[in-house]
Amino acid sequence: MTMRHGPRFLALVAMLLALTFVGAAQADNHGHQQPEMVKVTQSPHSFPETLAAFEREASEAGWSILNRNNMAGTLSERGFTIDPVVILDVCSGRYSAQILEEDAYRPVSAFMPCRVSIYQDSQGDVFISRMNVPDFLPMMPEGVAEVMEKSSDEIEAIIERAIAE
Repeated sequence: MTMRHGPRFLALVAMLLALTFVGAAQADNHGHQQPEMVKVTQSPHSFPETLAAFEREASEAGWSILNRNNMAGTLSERGFTIDPVVILDVCSGRYSAQILEEDAYRPVSAFMPCRVSIYQDSQGDVFISRMNVPDFLPMMPEGVAEVMEKSSDEIEAIIERAIAE
């Protein structure tokens, strides 16, 4: 199966571009009417507790935190003041390798690693957001969809454990 610029791949790329713009426009919804392409879960814990719990649970589940992007800190250095936002690039080698070992699946690497955002809104509420992977699965080749579904299920379990602590 070749995925080079096939209609399903192009639809996926278009959908992710739309997600970028829709997510920015609807960011203030915080899960009250969350966009279909983004899942948002409220945490009962403080921002630092939620961040630490997610990182701990991810590590215990065998996932790596490849990057920790402190957006509030970065923007603060540039003169902007925003509520805390940390975007984590998380990776599980067992899933990444299954996608990256297939030449036909490598274009999907543009969506890797998995990204999880932990943020606090202006009312002090804390949220965890991530891509709503099940909405993307029908657009993906079967092999990629299977891997992404398993990966997504693990991320969801990590989030559930992190907010239950």
